[in-house]
Amino acid sequence: MSGVGGCIGSQTNDVASELTTDSLLQLAAREIAAIHVRGYYSLDAAESFALRVIEHPDLENYDTERSGAVGRVHLPLFDTRRNPELARRYHDEAITSVRDVRSMFHPYLAPVDQLRLDLEELWPAGANLMRLHGRPCFVGAFRVFQPDSSEFAPHNDAIEQETDASEIVGIENQLVANIYLKVPPRGGCLQLWTREPSVDELEILVETSGLNRNAVGSPDVELVPGAGDLIMFSSRMLHAVTVAEDGHRVGAAAFIATKGHQNPLSYWS
Repeated sequence: MSGVGGCIGSQTNDVASELTTDSLLQLAAREIAAIHVRGYYSLDAAESFALRVIEHPDLENYDTERSGAVGRVHLPLFDTRRNPELARRYHDEAITSVRDVRSMFHPYLAPVDQLRLDLEELWPAGANLMRLHGRPCFVGAFRVFQPDSSEFAPHNDAIEQETDASEIVGIENQLVANIYLKVPPRGGCLQLWTREPSVDELEILVETSGLNRNAVGSPDVELVPGAGDLIMFSSRMLHAVTVAEDGHRVGAAAFIATKGHQNPLSYWS
């Protein structure tokens, strides 16, 4: 599992088209680059509720320059930045935020709730809500890319960057799942580099939170999501999102920690 310059990477650029026990195990082991399930979530529900997300009163921008004008609903762990006060607020609001997301989709199953059920049933040891320092995490964050302005520069996500809680010991891989509710007519493509950042790139990410696309080179995989689609990949590897052109790009997202097939998955936002 090596990549450019000795960086850890995926063994192949293959993309599975179904969410199964085998595809989850392959993704966790970095034997494939991604899982892309077309029509995973009800298209009627996705289109109907995307506007509620865009108009949500708690919609704010991520607290990082790499996100441009990317909005999010409810405080994610990423934005706590190891700040004790923000971390306390995050955990205090976690279950209330989960229930708010669930209520938005009633009487439908919320996108991340559907994913939670599938992970529990498909992963050999099941799946649970992540707890840090013994406290429950939020899961079910929405990401809103504004037309013609929002993008994610190449970066990676690893929970070690956000917390020193003992519960993260033993994590072998960190996956991310995105369920798309609305996509723009053009752009908003997911770009994947099937390797983790180099030591030099990690130093740049600490300072800038995003790499120059020209310096990183062409992505190994580029996926164009449709409304209702599910895409999963390893967030520890470099990834980016191109500008959403002439329309919003709205999705629900969750991170998923793996500690081997014999241990349950843990998910959070």
